[in-house]
Amino acid sequence: MGKMGGRKQLKRHSMPPVLRLPVKSQKWLTKPVPGPHPADMSVPLRIILRDFLKVARSAKEADRIIFSGKILVDGVVRKDPKFPVGFMDVVQIPDIGKAYRVSVDSLGRLRLLEVGEAEARRKLCRVIRKQAVRGGRIQLTLHDGRNVVGELRDFRVGDTVEISLPDGEIIRRIPLSVGKWGIVMRGKNAGRTGKIEEIKTGTRTAVISADGDKVETSLDYVFIVGDEVPAVGVVNAA
Repeated sequence: MGKMGGRKQLKRHSMPPVLRLPVKSQKWLTKPVPGPHPADMSVPLRIILRDFLKVARSAKEADRIIFSGKILVDGVVRKDPKFPVGFMDVVQIPDIGKAYRVSVDSLGRLRLLEVGEAEARRKLCRVIRKQAVRGGRIQLTLHDGRNVVGELRDFRVGDTVEISLPDGEIIRRIPLSVGKWGIVMRGKNAGRTGKIEEIKTGTRTAVISADGDKVETSLDYVFIVGDEVPAVGVVNAA
């Protein structure tokens, strides 16, 4: 009888495009556990330490650091080496006084950008669902899996909310609208960033002015990151 369930590891040649790690270095790649980000848009914490930040030379060394409780994601200690880390998450290593935000480069790959202490206390989240709940209040589901409940009727799917970390309190809303700064998260234009020039409601697409070009992409792929300029640091280079 064959084994039940999916593989706990991935072969490097089948890794999601957001990773694009060297294929020849090792045959197998850690597979993230189910969590706040989908598998094709996240990186296991073990790989963050070993392959991205290179603060560990091996999976065993990375696991030892993680198990010791020395790594925070969005201000919360995470002890699972397979915990999925995704776009806009903040990874902190207090022992060395460093903090990094997960961004995406111009090729659509997830990359880590070092940030200061003040920026490490803020995060941008995309609204992916809005629904009414008991008491006439509104619940927003954000791209990182968290839910926010309150008097939030002005918020719409596709908007971005800036929250404080680690409490998740809403600081402000950045609407999905013409003139705002956006980044494309999926599709052939993944990684392109620029100003929203037009929103086509009929086809549910947005036209973005990126590096002198105008690209059109699905509204579902657009993540608003600021008003006239990005509100937090983003990678904009291959």
